[in-house]
Amino acid sequence: MKKLLLLSSLIGASAFAHEPYLAPVAFVTENTQTAVISGYAEQALSSEYALKDTQFTVISPSQKSEVIKPSSTLKSATVIDLPLAEDGTYHVSAKVSYPLKYALHQKQWKLFYESTAEKAGPIADRDYVIADDFKASKKGPQFENVIREWSIESYISKNKTSDIALKAATPLTVSFSVHPNEIKATTPINILVNKNQAVLKNAQINILAKGATEDQAITASTNAAGIAQVQFPSAGQYLVEVTEVPDLKKKPSNQYFTIISLEVN
Repeated sequence: MKKLLLLSSLIGASAFAHEPYLAPVAFVTENTQTAVISGYAEQALSSEYALKDTQFTVISPSQKSEVIKPSSTLKSATVIDLPLAEDGTYHVSAKVSYPLKYALHQKQWKLFYESTAEKAGPIADRDYVIADDFKASKKGPQFENVIREWSIESYISKNKTSDIALKAATPLTVSFSVHPNEIKATTPINILVNKNQAVLKNAQINILAKGATEDQAITASTNAAGIAQVQFPSAGQYLVEVTEVPDLKKKPSNQYFTIISLEVN
């Protein structure tokens, strides 16, 4: 199944299944500074295209907030220097958004993509629609424009972990039952998801090991209390992707994703 997560005008014709993320060079360190790498990736934590016009919010262990703008001009990734003046855990985040167009097709709302039938292939093999899919319709497609917004986040601890009392405000907030930098492989933990400060049931959670693609994700969903129990199969770096599952029969609205990078011990 071909999935469209970003339009080709953003990063080129090979934009299928690319999503933004950020991750530090080291999640736990003794250094006085570290680099944070971000970008669009098809394989988890392997940036292929740099973010554009993005600024990063850093909240220090003493709950001081700072905005950092990248100075790098790389094409494959966006890099910032993160000063680590204090001991404890830093929260780093950024917001990335992109406009999307949906079309009503056979009573379901699907992403609309400007492409030819030759490039897109049969409709049965993809989860989006193109103009050719509406040739039989006399009225033409009904469109709805929305914004897809990603909050990309990570946690960096210098010398020790510390409580995370403050994070940048996002529509979807994700909390862990243990400190994000103290998660152990094969040990179950709880993930709590809130939308606009209310628990979100049936949120979709995808867990991708470094180098994995979307079809290799470990999946879970939250219960009525907004909680999902998950475990990471082995030590290593992961992305945790969280979103609300859309009802394809309802008119689409703005979509929100939270993507968090972690290192599991």
